[in-house]
Amino acid sequence: MLYNGGTAGTGGGRRRLGAAVAVLCSLSPAYAGAQFFREAPVLAQRVAAGSLPPVERRLPDNPMLLQPLDRPGDYGGSWGLAMVSRYDGLLLYRTIGYEPLVRWDPMWTRVVANVAQSFESNADASSFTFRLRRGLRWSDGRPMTSEDVVFWFEDVLNNPDITAAAPSILRSPVAGARLETPDAHTLRFTFPAPNSLFPLQLAAGQMERGPTDLPKHALTRYHLRYNPDADREAKAEGYRDWVERFLIKSQLLRAPSGPDALLRRRDADGTASLPAEPVPTLEAWVIDRLEAGSPPVLVAERNPYYWKIDSTGGQLPYIDRIETALTTSAAELPVLVRAGRVGLQARHFVVNDLAARALAEGGNRYRALPLLPTDANTVPIVFNLTHRDPVWRTLLQQRNFRVALSLLIDRRAIIDEVFGGKGEPYQIAPRPESRYYHQRLAHQYLDHDPDRANAILGGLGLDRPDADGLRLLPDGRPLSFTVLVRRDRPDSRKAMALVARQWRRAGIDAGIALVDRADTHNRIQANDFDAMVGHPEGGFDALLDAYAFAPLNWSSYFAPGWARWAMNSSDPQAVNPPPSVIRQIETYERIKGVADADAQHRMMGDVLDIAAEEFFTIGVSLPDAGRGVVRTDFRNIPKVMFETWLYPAPAPANPPLFFIERR
Repeated sequence: MLYNGGTAGTGGGRRRLGAAVAVLCSLSPAYAGAQFFREAPVLAQRVAAGSLPPVERRLPDNPMLLQPLDRPGDYGGSWGLAMVSRYDGLLLYRTIGYEPLVRWDPMWTRVVANVAQSFESNADASSFTFRLRRGLRWSDGRPMTSEDVVFWFEDVLNNPDITAAAPSILRSPVAGARLETPDAHTLRFTFPAPNSLFPLQLAAGQMERGPTDLPKHALTRYHLRYNPDADREAKAEGYRDWVERFLIKSQLLRAPSGPDALLRRRDADGTASLPAEPVPTLEAWVIDRLEAGSPPVLVAERNPYYWKIDSTGGQLPYIDRIETALTTSAAELPVLVRAGRVGLQARHFVVNDLAARALAEGGNRYRALPLLPTDANTVPIVFNLTHRDPVWRTLLQQRNFRVALSLLIDRRAIIDEVFGGKGEPYQIAPRPESRYYHQRLAHQYLDHDPDRANAILGGLGLDRPDADGLRLLPDGRPLSFTVLVRRDRPDSRKAMALVARQWRRAGIDAGIALVDRADTHNRIQANDFDAMVGHPEGGFDALLDAYAFAPLNWSSYFAPGWARWAMNSSDPQAVNPPPSVIRQIETYERIKGVADADAQHRMMGDVLDIAAEEFFTIGVSLPDAGRGVVRTDFRNIPKVMFETWLYPAPAPANPPLFFIERR
């Protein structure tokens, strides 16, 4: 099956929304046959000085053509962004780092070619062939070939010292997935069983570096296989071993955002200006340096070898550089807007409608950027159903206990007080716009019914109050637990405080602990938490976000022990799931072997049926539309964008086409 520029998306819901989304920017097939090209003035100056080859020698034989939304842009200027905390590196991935083999089109309706100029699968979707663009170059001018992908696959992904677990884009390399490279421009991934979701997973947001992110020629010096002295050199530089040095030089995980991780230098702490480790990339902008200040600013300069052009032959990107402020609190963002230092950003501004305050600070220099919501819930409350404490585990696995807690929540009061009356009571379930909408999962146990809840709790033997009026566990301890809430999500904190107050009236004590994103991740992997406000995924594409409804991976916060079992049943810390959950996991595995979208939809319906019957998680309300901010001189900006991790906005809307209008 040849993917002629792309393949259908995973949901009819996307197609239904498409007519309402005024995103006119289209991704054309790869450009061919151009005789003349334009380039940025700063690059033309370098060509004239003899320090850079002419633009036609820097582009591949078949550059990728992007059609501007408004018009071909003006070259120049800086795009300001703002990170928050030391675990916000995904902001850069979602703006300048999204260059996979294949990607989403701007409308999020299909997967289209990207680094690979074409791709195809065999009849049963067990083998996928990608053809790279000939003449494609890394940002240092060196050719990018299939050898770079082999380096990622063999020396990183399949090296247990570096990669403990395979990323979601592969079923599991150790289970038999293979990569063949018939020539320098051809890749063939073969799986031991059909894996029809592979192109979609390649296009979706990825926490880990992927096949197109690791230049072999720049990283082998840090790898023990290629450099026998790598371990000694790493220790001499202060690293624990060669693996630690390789991890920071390759920047394998995208999320860490301390100066050391961003610059790929262990000596960077943000107090001094430093250059970045010169590791080349295929991205439109290359991280170049950190400029010390309050806050420090990370600077990325345009890639002279970027391989995409506009409809007039102009080499992209239009904007010269990206300047990212490394802040410690979201409260600093409106201040940056007031100073005009944010160009376009949705991340963080959509939380607590920070955009409203920022727009007030920015005045007429800014406008709102409407964001189509794809989250499943405003406050996804998840309990650790595989709790290490056997008494708590037994209680939390009682479906009726979770039902009672849901019935104790006055959702309308929370919606009015925290969310300005916007939204409707809703459980954690696919949204009504999704083709995976599930009426029972979305609407069960939403009534505020304390009498029924108290009767259920009494039936569970939780009716003996202590001196403080708290119900008691079977072993006599008070029914008291802690809910983890991310520090950077003030709405979650406010809403959870109201939920806790409502639970307390029924003799249940829920304390709130504020944690950072990294702390949350670590606590999940250690199975060391009672409950938390989790991520709101699963609202639009339940097929790729199935972990929100079944324990499939680390993002299935409601049961990390069951998730361990799903990922590796022989894991000593795995917890055996009940039969219904095993059916869920097995059904989802079978979905990967089905290429027909309708059959996938029916099988995913079975997974959601079990989720509805088990009622793993509790939601509060359906999120309303959000807003980001964009400076009014920015052009080629879609009128509205999706806001979700699967479609790592704004990246699929083609930021290299964004430009700053000269005035």
